[in-house]
Amino acid sequence: MPFDPLTAITSLIQTGLDKFLPDKMSEAEKVKLQNEMTMFVMSQASGEDSKFREFVLAYEGEAAALPKPLLYLRSMIRPAFTILVGYLDFVYFTAASPWTGDRGDLLKAVNMIILLFWFGERAITNSGILDILKKRMEK
Repeated sequence: MPFDPLTAITSLIQTGLDKFLPDKMSEAEKVKLQNEMTMFVMSQASGEDSKFREFVLAYEGEAAALPKPLLYLRSMIRPAFTILVGYLDFVYFTAASPWTGDRGDLLKAVNMIILLFWFGERAITNSGILDILKKRMEK
């Protein structure tokens, strides 16, 4: 289960309210205070996301501001690597003599990188591929 900081902070707020607020507060006041604190945390997190996005835009630049050749080159990286790895996989599986040693291991590592790039960490983790690789590494 991945770590969700907003859920963790919300549960921390709930724990703090339960332990440190006086019992004289009514349940409605506690719920109102908890909602206000949660909204504050969420607005701060949203502000951090927008600051990060602004940083990336300032660092990399907006696509409209880039020259067309650079924009085309930038947009071709993912398809080019995918085609290259697909070709290498085709050669690997159809070769008369299988690749051994470092060449085969390198191709497997590149395939994992491409799979993570296309499908994300959760898909690879849930598929069981990582478990199989860990068992093979232990042998």
